[in-house]
Amino acid sequence: MISFIIIGKNEGWKLTKCFKSIFKTIEFNELTEYEVIYVDSRSTDDSIERARKFEKIKIFKLTRDMNAAIARNVGADNSSGDTLFFIDGDMEIIPEFLQLVYSGKAGLSHDFISGQFLDYNYDINKNFINKKLYHKISEGGNKEFVVGGLFIIKKYFWKLVGGMKNHLRISEDIDFGLRLAKKGVALIRKNELLARHHTISYSDDNRIWADILKGNEMYRGLLLRENIFNIFQWKLFIRENYTFFTMVALIFISVIIKSVLVLFPYLILVIVRAFKKRSKSLKNLLNISSYFIVRDISVALSFMLFWPKKNKDINYINIK
Repeated sequence: MISFIIIGKNEGWKLTKCFKSIFKTIEFNELTEYEVIYVDSRSTDDSIERARKFEKIKIFKLTRDMNAAIARNVGADNSSGDTLFFIDGDMEIIPEFLQLVYSGKAGLSHDFISGQFLDYNYDINKNFINKKLYHKISEGGNKEFVVGGLFIIKKYFWKLVGGMKNHLRISEDIDFGLRLAKKGVALIRKNELLARHHTISYSDDNRIWADILKGNEMYRGLLLRENIFNIFQWKLFIRENYTFFTMVALIFISVIIKSVLVLFPYLILVIVRAFKKRSKSLKNLLNISSYFIVRDISVALSFMLFWPKKNKDINYINIK
């Protein structure tokens, strides 16, 4: 049996598209043993009403602490399937993908699997910008440790690492993948299209600074500290945060030789990184450069000082 577990908060029309795509997937693959679970993180729009319009959906609503990790854990805890299909509420599933990896008789072909996303990018005002493939995947697929919000996993392996950590507001999926990798289980990412993803562009200026103001970037340092002895983390973390490591190294050197001029190469590296982000103007270049500097400082501070409460309560109600 396969359990489709959707999480969402204020997804509106995207959530309706998500549900429709799941039931199309069920029909296309002629599934007879399945369940659809929606976990809502206290939406203030009509998300729950949209979910109620579909039959055979179990609806749960978080009533206290909420984040993606908690929502997924609630969905998994209330599931009956031996295969869990996790989906973010802003995604449309491509029905043809599932037949490549799952059948009602044989179950899931791999322990842990996902596919390609086609991102439909919008600005902060919900205006469509462009669409493009998100992952770089080789022809035969990739073995990865970065998960994302869309994946299929055998329930045994979900339970093997205890699901996701409730105290991680951000990067909970990366932490989950790293802990599974330590158990010898890698994510198989196939190059076939699994979903259309409707999202605010990850390079949108408003989005990146909102992450800073919300404290989301603090979880980068927390992720590093909690997985400090996990060898699978280092390649990923260095690739994503190489300016941070440069900053730390040069700060140590500057203290030893008592000269702040040593930090100049760090500033050059940040500007080069911002330029690679295809900054379109001097203003944009300075904005992105400032973001990387603030982010690197946040990582350093959070690694040493950020200790969020770990025993988050899970409180929810069953609506349908």
